Amino acid sequence: MFIICEIIKIQFENIVRNRWLALAPSIFVIVLLVRPIENFLRDVTDKYLFQKKYDYKRLLSKFSDEVLTVLDLGSLVEMTVKTLTEAIKLDAAAIFLRSEQGDVYKKVAFVGTGRYEYFSADLVLKAVNAGGYLLSPEKSEDSDITEKFNKMGASLIVPLSHRKATVGALILGRKLSDEPLVQDDVDIILTLAKTLSVAIINARLFEQLSVAQEQAAQREKMAVIGTLSAGINHEICNPLGIIRGQCEMFLLNLRDGIYKDKDPLELIEKSRVIMEKVVRETDRAAAITKKLSSFAKPASGKQAPGVNLVEEIEEVISLVEHDLRLENIDIVRNFEKDLPLITADKKQVQEIFFNIVRNALQSVVKNGRIDLEILQSKNGVSVKVKDSGEGIRGEDIGKVFNPFFTTKDPGKGSGLGLFIVKQIVERNNGKISVESIWGEGAEFIVEFLSVNVSQMAEAQ
Repeated sequence: MFIICEIIKIQFENIVRNRWLALAPSIFVIVLLVRPIENFLRDVTDKYLFQKKYDYKRLLSKFSDEVLTVLDLGSLVEMTVKTLTEAIKLDAAAIFLRSEQGDVYKKVAFVGTGRYEYFSADLVLKAVNAGGYLLSPEKSEDSDITEKFNKMGASLIVPLSHRKATVGALILGRKLSDEPLVQDDVDIILTLAKTLSVAIINARLFEQLSVAQEQAAQREKMAVIGTLSAGINHEICNPLGIIRGQCEMFLLNLRDGIYKDKDPLELIEKSRVIMEKVVRETDRAAAITKKLSSFAKPASGKQAPGVNLVEEIEEVISLVEHDLRLENIDIVRNFEKDLPLITADKKQVQEIFFNIVRNALQSVVKNGRIDLEILQSKNGVSVKVKDSGEGIRGEDIGKVFNPFFTTKDPGKGSGLGLFIVKQIVERNNGKISVESIWGEGAEFIVEFLSVNVSQMAEAQ
């Protein structure tokens, strides 16, 4: 660094012809370089002179950065035991979580060869009272503790606690080198345990939120089905009326003797025609009730490859078809051919577009129009739903996905529909946005990853 500064000073001195002024750029370079060089030298010293401390620091940094971003509880605990066994070179590690109902601890993650089917909840209490951990005792007056440690094949028990609430326990096996865990080891693990406790609480809260959202979505769906029932009833009554009319006319003619001079083969033919109509109209009524029944069932939440967006959207349109005809609203389709399939939950895809199409239907007046466009995008498939209604005011457009926000009249909307739609779209690795100019309608754009892009993202 000195040589670099001297060269800069000489060069600058040749330009300004002033020795003291020529020192200015050198001082600037020293200020810029001294901190990075200091950090570099400290890291090199830690790495080569204090290798163990360096490895633990890397573990702590990596774990703290990653663990708080994981909201899936299963992935979180599996990642933790795997990271600890690999970094500290342990024969095993396990995590037990306390049930919300009581003091029962259930094993949720395990790696290695330890005997962790056995677990004693009183050891967690002892660890809490002992200062936050229990090390496997070489010799102990409490033979019960020693026996329990030996049965478990454990060397360290750390309660997972946050704000005096114990959510579980981290149990570590023995080092592969047969060295005991020392205080430096324990200090690092205790820090990790605090971070892990917060992450577990966050993951559980996220699970509870997801369940609450699913329940809200199902309640919203059932309320909507109630409003659909009148139209669906009309759609079912039509084929049933045709069936009754055809059969009743045949029976009345038969009773009144109109067919008494008819050839038996002619009567059989007439009966065949009537039966074909009955079967056709029965199938039509059954298809309508099947669609409604299928839509009413809760979604499984399991994503699967091979979902055809065109098919699912056509299914949705069939559910609101009666309302569209009643209001004389046109659905204009513009679907590209040979669109890629997406990875998603089919029923959740139907829920998404049922809410969006129904929202558009409620936004337009009689003789209005809804444009549906499905096209291939850069990474998958994009769906655009545009209505000919008034649109969304500029000050409201940023609120449409907020819970309980609605521009509808009191009693005509809960304000949860589009909020739930956004959650479901994101749960299926999609994105949703809205564009609108007041007085010119609104357009909702939903984008999903194609199967191949989705699989590549998961692999990374």
